[in-house]
Order: sequence, then C-alpha cells, then structure tokens
Amino acid sequence: MDKSLLERLKTRGEEVFTQLSAELMSNRHFMRAMEGAMRGKEKLDQAVGQALKTMNVPTRSEFKRAVGRIEALEKELAAVKAKAGRKPPARARRRAAPGPPAGSE
Repeated sequence: MDKSLLERLKTRGEEVFTQLSAELMSNRHFMRAMEGAMRGKEKLDQAVGQALKTMNVPTRSEFKRAVGRIEALEKELAAVKAKAGRKPPARARRRAAPGPPAGSE
C-alpha cells in the first residue's frame, strides 16, 4: 500500500528534525549557549520569586498549598454542619431538654 503524501511529509519532517537536533547537540557553541540560557532562566525565576515575595504576592506553590488547606477546611466544615443537622441520640436530647428555670422552685 502506498503512503499518503501527508504521511511521507511527516516522516521526512521527523527525519530532518532528528538530524538537525543531533547536529545542534554536537555543536559546543550551541550547547554553551543553551547552558547559559538555562542559568539565565534560573536567575530570572529566582528574581521573580523574590520580587513577588517583596510585594507580598504568594508563589504558585504557596497558592496551591493555601487552596488545598481551604478545601480541607471546607470539607471539615461541611462534615460539622452535616453532623449538627442530624438529631442527637435520645440520651443527649434528654440532657439538652430545658428544665424548669433556675430559682422557680
């Protein structure tokens, strides 16, 4: 069966990309430039994190941690509300039943 034109183009594109990638990775100037770019990105990430901290803006991980804690507290609150909505056992209802006012005897 004959490959379609699209499949042949895709295959050839993958071959060219693989060849180009191999050539770039073997080029020491390119690799040095990539290492420098990665170091620059790390420094930029640190600077942005420090700037956000200075402005009292939470980082992504701090924000995710806070959202997780809020969700946990919402679940706890829902459980407490559900428990409060149920009737207490008969023994507890008798204890909670109002007696005669103090000093009325």
